Amino acid sequence: MDDKKIIHGIVFIQTWGESRPIVQILKNNNHVISVFHIMGRHSYMIDVDFDDKDELEYWIEQLKSLKLSSGVPAVIAIQSNKIIDIYKKKEDYTLKDYSQIKDRYHMFMMIDNPHEDERLISLLTSFNIVHTVLHVQGQHSFIAEIITENYGSFKDLLRQLKALDTVTCIETQEVINVPKYRNQIIDEKGNLVCPQEDIRELYML
Repeated sequence: MDDKKIIHGIVFIQTWGESRPIVQILKNNNHVISVFHIMGRHSYMIDVDFDDKDELEYWIEQLKSLKLSSGVPAVIAIQSNKIIDIYKKKEDYTLKDYSQIKDRYHMFMMIDNPHEDERLISLLTSFNIVHTVLHVQGQHSFIAEIITENYGSFKDLLRQLKALDTVTCIETQEVINVPKYRNQIIDEKGNLVCPQEDIRELYML
């Protein structure tokens, strides 16, 4: 499989009511690499990959068809973002690492930057608290992952981002928990299980 032909993206979904059945489906789906439960406008942020657009279309149709026991749709909104480029990514990070950062601030920042990307990228990659920087195609321009023990450092980053005249909008969503990361899954008892390795090594988050 040629990695360059793989569609790799970030998908945001908004759920309605009980989300446990949806999470179980996402955790066991081969297209889903990572699942982040987040606070804010969306319910979940999902790292996905597909071999072609047909697979992506079928996967979205499956999500839209899911219903709760009451009969109402389980997913009420889906937003997809294709990854164009990766400017910073974590190495050798596991789901266990995420389970040990409960005392830290873990957030994803969605940034709209219509032009002059170089200044924004330089600023984001200069901060140690920024662990991932993705250039995406969709509603946002960039998605940055923030992990920090000191909220003041996040405020400093935010202040400098707002000072850039190219940035038109910033939306930050804090992570509640991570039920799946790089194909590693936490089972119902809270134990870490690793069903398989992703040989395409497309881990971006």
